Amino acid sequence: MMPRNALFERLLLAAALALACASCAVQGGSSSGEAPGPGYTPPPQNAAARVGLAAPLRPFYDALEEYGDWVLVEPAGWVFRPRVNTVAWRPYQEGHWEPSYSFGWVWVSDDPFGWITDHYGFWFYDDFQGWLWQPYGAWAPSWVAWVQVGNYVGWAPLPPASAPTPNDIPGGVFTYLPRQSLAQPGVATSSLHVNSLPDDGSALVPIERNVSYMGTYYNAGPDLNEVLGAGSTDRLRLAEREGKVDVPTPSRKFTAAGPAPSLDVVKLEERTRRMMSEAHREFTTVHAQRGGLSHPPANPPVVSVPPAPAPAQPPKYKPAPGDTLKETAPPDSTKHHKHPPKKPAKPPGSDTN
Repeated sequence: MMPRNALFERLLLAAALALACASCAVQGGSSSGEAPGPGYTPPPQNAAARVGLAAPLRPFYDALEEYGDWVLVEPAGWVFRPRVNTVAWRPYQEGHWEPSYSFGWVWVSDDPFGWITDHYGFWFYDDFQGWLWQPYGAWAPSWVAWVQVGNYVGWAPLPPASAPTPNDIPGGVFTYLPRQSLAQPGVATSSLHVNSLPDDGSALVPIERNVSYMGTYYNAGPDLNEVLGAGSTDRLRLAEREGKVDVPTPSRKFTAAGPAPSLDVVKLEERTRRMMSEAHREFTTVHAQRGGLSHPPANPPVVSVPPAPAPAQPPKYKPAPGDTLKETAPPDSTKHHKHPPKKPAKPPGSDTN
């Protein structure tokens, strides 16, 4: 028979072990009772977002997790919501446009997450959650639609295909700058919204300079010659070609797992038409409020603005099928065809026949 003291000691030991196992379970230990190692990190609360993203897009979750939250919005799926002032903040506002002869206009963001969100996906506005971003995977200098009103140029984020058409965005979906100020810093402090544009009777016209890079189409934006002048544009072309200046691509390149998708010109034009319709709706609404129109059209047509007039110099560049961003033919260049010089005419009497 076991002595009473020994039995009591064994009971105390068993109780202590049971208490230790329960503590491990509460702290996240395994079912086997093993305590987590020193490097153990609890799984993130919304890890379902990472699993819900397509495998090539999951690195975006890891890179953006510290800057916002991933939320499920149908039918778009898992999208990124940045931690920003949802009243004052909007995409493509905190930063500046950098002119490039090779790429057109490259957006350089001041947002800590903008080097990803403004080059690898599409923004849309939700009435309840504000601006949301859907990852895509293919890089572009920017994913925006461009318009012109008199001496002002405007841009707005392109939406995903599954996103609803934007409506009643505070200030309007387009951001405007004087054309000569486009290459200057300080977009957030000098930009205007549609209700602040001067009413000089100018029509709203689209800027459509669709080019492709590695099979992905995007809008290169206003013609550099019209903004910088022909001389400055030519100097920029030579400087980039000779390697004297860096082509202003983002300082950090992101490579998603797997092959990047390609946005063809048909899809780009379809999304651009949606934004053109919204720009027209905003523009006519402001004119109606100012007395320029009796009332805005209730259902503006999808293609509701006249085509932009082709500039006299240089002629509008029309991309050929496939990639247009070759070293010898950047998107805003014109094709130069070299013709052999004509032979001088023979002097009279020199013919021997």
